Amino acid sequence: VVYVGADTKTRLNAIKADLKFSNMQIALNKCINYLLVFIFAVCLYATIMSAAKVFGNQDPPFMPLWMFFRFCIAYYHAVPMSLYVVYEMLKLILGWQISKDEQMVYDDEPAVARTADLMEEMGQVDFIFSDKTGTLTANEMVFARCHIGGKDLGDFRRTGSGVPEGLAAAQSLLAKGGSAGEAVAWYYMCLAACHEVVLEIGAAASSDKPKYTGMSPDEVALVTAAQQAGVTFERRNRLSGGINEIEIRDHTGKEHKFEVPVLLQFNSDRKRMSTIVRSGGKAWCMTKGADSVMEPLIAGGFPEAAEKDILKFSKIGLRVLVVAARELEEGWFQGWLARYQQARGILDDTKEDKIKEVVAEMETDLRFVGLTAVEDRLQDGVPEAIETVKQAGSRVWVLTGDKTETAVDIGYSCNLFTNTTKLVYCTGCESEEEAVESLKRAETELQGAQDGGLVIDGRTLLVALQHQECRGLIFTLGIASRACVCTRLSPMQKLQLVQLVREADSRRITLAIGDGANDVPMILGGHVGIGVRGKEGAAAVQVCDVAISQFRFLVPLLLCHGRRSYRRVAVFFCYYLYKNFVLLMADLVWMHWDNFRGNIAFPEYLSIAFNAFFTSWHVLFVLGFDSDVPDSVSCSHPELYKVGPARQLFGPLIFAKWVAYAVLHGTVAWLVPFALVGTKDYGTKQFWISSTAAFTNVIHIVCLKMIIVAENPFGRVTLLPSFGAWFMFVAYLWGLGYTALGWSVQPDMKYVPENILTKGDVFGTLLLGPVIALCIDMAERLNQRYLYPTDLQKAEFEYKQGLNGVAQQQGRPLDGPSSVLDAKQVNLSLKENVDPPVSIIGKPLEDRIDRLGGEDGGDVGNKTSQQVPEVKKKKHIDKE
Repeated sequence: VVYVGADTKTRLNAIKADLKFSNMQIALNKCINYLLVFIFAVCLYATIMSAAKVFGNQDPPFMPLWMFFRFCIAYYHAVPMSLYVVYEMLKLILGWQISKDEQMVYDDEPAVARTADLMEEMGQVDFIFSDKTGTLTANEMVFARCHIGGKDLGDFRRTGSGVPEGLAAAQSLLAKGGSAGEAVAWYYMCLAACHEVVLEIGAAASSDKPKYTGMSPDEVALVTAAQQAGVTFERRNRLSGGINEIEIRDHTGKEHKFEVPVLLQFNSDRKRMSTIVRSGGKAWCMTKGADSVMEPLIAGGFPEAAEKDILKFSKIGLRVLVVAARELEEGWFQGWLARYQQARGILDDTKEDKIKEVVAEMETDLRFVGLTAVEDRLQDGVPEAIETVKQAGSRVWVLTGDKTETAVDIGYSCNLFTNTTKLVYCTGCESEEEAVESLKRAETELQGAQDGGLVIDGRTLLVALQHQECRGLIFTLGIASRACVCTRLSPMQKLQLVQLVREADSRRITLAIGDGANDVPMILGGHVGIGVRGKEGAAAVQVCDVAISQFRFLVPLLLCHGRRSYRRVAVFFCYYLYKNFVLLMADLVWMHWDNFRGNIAFPEYLSIAFNAFFTSWHVLFVLGFDSDVPDSVSCSHPELYKVGPARQLFGPLIFAKWVAYAVLHGTVAWLVPFALVGTKDYGTKQFWISSTAAFTNVIHIVCLKMIIVAENPFGRVTLLPSFGAWFMFVAYLWGLGYTALGWSVQPDMKYVPENILTKGDVFGTLLLGPVIALCIDMAERLNQRYLYPTDLQKAEFEYKQGLNGVAQQQGRPLDGPSSVLDAKQVNLSLKENVDPPVSIIGKPLEDRIDRLGGEDGGDVGNKTSQQVPEVKKKKHIDKE
């Protein structure tokens, strides 16, 4: 049977991926809609007043309609049509900065922003949903312990040059033979046969030992463990009829050939796999899987000693699998095989259910063989990264399919939980009533807890997610706790938890991070999806928004790029609409002075170029490259990130303040020239001189406003683009006033620039207007910076104090962050002036600064000069 189209496995497992839009872009769309409504209302108001004051009752019937469209044309420039273009270009710059950040390079692979639409979302993350295996851990499986014949054989991990304790015990039992030796031999035979591992012979230059590879690192570890004990999987052959044959050499050197007519693959629902093998007229079903699903399938359940070892292995963070088998009667097996093949040939919707029914007949009445316990070490820097993002205000949820005890132990290992964490459990619930009772009890226990932790299992979630009351309680517990571990979850349950948070509070930004195909629904479901390059294929990377190579890179991604992107985009939205409101206010003042005749306030070619040439492109450079503190300081002060989840930089009140300033600035920009040197006689030379002076005031005010709100108002990335925009305006003005082309398109501007610059009273209005308009802005900025500084300004001040202190000790000028200082002395100064850092990407801050400066020191205030040497040095060490 060949499946095509919607019946293929890829299509059946696919989920619908909705388009993602940032919450700030949605807010921007609303602002634009409100602005359009406002412009419509202004035009309607102007039309009514025009009809009442100008034309009276003798107007033609169509005159009000004609005036309405005239006002619409006069004020259309208030809607910034270039906003979305510049916005997308700004986000492309922010995404490019992520891809070029060398502190997130691992094995020559940089971070990649696969979409630039969600840059600002990464600065507002409240919930982080993370997979465990391959995301927090390295997905490098090591066979650690095993249970065979009723006892734990010991540790199989190598700690020196000798043979590990567990391996020595297994080899000894194999050598002695007897019932114990046969149990060990059968255990390893099951491991060597029940898998989908691919074999490569002679891969190592110095050894002819087999090398195993496979999609699952667990399976590779188990087959390798069997080979080390003497039971070697040697090859897999393809026979006629689509049947595989595997060859296994046992510990005595004897070769065994097994036909594999059926392989029942592992999936997230079954949580087990089975291999049916035949040899010498006999057939066996060998099964391995999670203890939670294997216990009902084993005749008589688990032995008591096995249950104790399952708990013991789980508590030390090992991944436990149960190995079981049964011998099949040939006649029964042939009948089952016929039913299985018949079920696979079904073409309607009952196919999957029928296959499950037939498979259940095979995987029953199994005999317990033993336990495997595999270790998966944490990635470098994971504990420090989790502690840092928790201090930044984000809640971390680890979603895993592991046993509860294993997941909790790893939670403590990676600083998800600490000794001060108030930990509550909601596990083992079978009904809605039990789930509600357990969740309410947990809510009571977490009341008043500063560091709460929640543990909830898949069985409880299976019941709770179906009932609205339980969903509300889960979200309440999520808000009350700082960290959560969810165990025994399926991929769809991971997605449902992300959706639960999004539905409960749409303002909470969720980030989902994973590395495997089973994490794809969760990654697609989060506001921001992060894919980790790992050993489980590229499915997660292909659907994610940002791809990284290590979990610890989440720290610079959020605390550096995310935080800055949120600030930059927030300022961009407010500023871009503000500058157009400034121009509109001047128009509205003139509209009332002109008694609603519909005459334009400024030369039309100046208004046309306002967005395109004078006030847009420099914003890209100022906000795209304006920085506050170095990455090292940003990551060592995670509290700086809290402005994002709290929405402190963009909201109705913030936007209202910008609009209020726009009303003031636009009014002053118009009134100062017209009050001192202007005239209301529309169309006269003096009117256009005053109008152009007012327009020049608008340009000065909005450009200076950009400098005021920049984090580095006197930095090159702020001043050079701003002066560039001003010079472009001067050149454009000269072109209108002194060229034939300018006279042809704007005759009213002929020689106007000369009159503005040569007449002292007119020129004085160009200086007086911005001073009057921006004095309140400057007063507020200075008052806030020196009397009520933000956490960011405090950190920036402490950092500069550290640099200047070292400069004084060396007798150098106090050049601030640009001084070339000895890195070790800067480090000492930072220790005295900055709070002790948690860590940055798994390395202490002082170590980073020490490495970056080296023996000769370096420009510690410059981000690029810090990070390029660091990465190159780290990569060199890794290669050695």
